[in-house]
Amino acid sequence: MILTADTIKTSERVEIMELDPCETGQRLAEMGFWPGKSIELLVSAPWGDPMAFQIDNTIIALRKDEAKLIRVRAFTSAA
Repeated sequence: MILTADTIKTSERVEIMELDPCETGQRLAEMGFWPGKSIELLVSAPWGDPMAFQIDNTIIALRKDEAKLIRVRAFTSAA
């Protein structure tokens, strides 16, 4: 199942797998959203748009349609 950043829950930390290759996806990469990096959803507006993500020590607000371009996976818990 493919997850995108717009579907994660508040305080959930996920790993970026890939970005959509469109122009907006390229802009997200320029802002630091790179495959292999972890991001956390800090807060979203009452109707889910915009959404504030923490990546490294930076907080970046994205529209839901922009977050949908970021494919992610949940970290697996160690057994």
